[in-house]
Amino acid sequence: DQKSSNLCVPISVATLLRFAIKNDLGYVDKRDYYSAESILSTLTLIVYPRSMAGLNLNPKKEETEFQLNQIELLLERLCKKTYLMETGWEIIRKLDFEEERQPKKSTCKFEKILLHKNFVFSRPLTVTGAIIIPHKRIDGIDYPEKLFFHQMTLDRIENGEYVLQNNQFSDPSSTVIRIKQRYPHYAAEPFVSNLENQTGDNIFIDGNIKIELVNEQYYMPRNRWFLLPYAYSLNLTEI
Repeated sequence: DQKSSNLCVPISVATLLRFAIKNDLGYVDKRDYYSAESILSTLTLIVYPRSMAGLNLNPKKEETEFQLNQIELLLERLCKKTYLMETGWEIIRKLDFEEERQPKKSTCKFEKILLHKNFVFSRPLTVTGAIIIPHKRIDGIDYPEKLFFHQMTLDRIENGEYVLQNNQFSDPSSTVIRIKQRYPHYAAEPFVSNLENQTGDNIFIDGNIKIELVNEQYYMPRNRWFLLPYAYSLNLTEI
């Protein structure tokens, strides 16, 4: 299950990277060296092996901000050099061993973007969704209520709804998830309780942007997806 393994994180990043290779660099993958599967395996086995076991999307007890930022670890490894290794993008760019067939030499950059009800879509984003699955009993076995986080790809905005690829290969019947753009956003504790104590409500204000926040302790319905406020874009720029 992708929700428990959290391979949804590198899957979503691979989706953004494939979009950037095609649209930012104008690259046509004639030999299928840059398939989703090839990029995913390189991300999880070479670029950031920790992601193979699954990145932890669950908030830590001491989390003080409303955004769970584990996705940034993988994006930073993709776009930034380390002391011993070139950027993850440069490793992936060379998947085709013949230099003349590789995507153009380019730099990788990711950007953190704040979602809100008037957000205008321009390119796919990786987003984190949260959902509470209520208690249920199946074949005599009790499954307690549980909060899940899942990394998804924002594909477009359509009729006031975020249209998301849920990156869950094991469940093809629910490959598209729709979330109304006007819905509140999920924020971890103690951010929401601190906000309510300080301001008297659960509205986060950033300049002219106002975002209603919910979580499992504050106003969050069960069996409904909510997005975390921050999303990430990925761009490739030819050198």
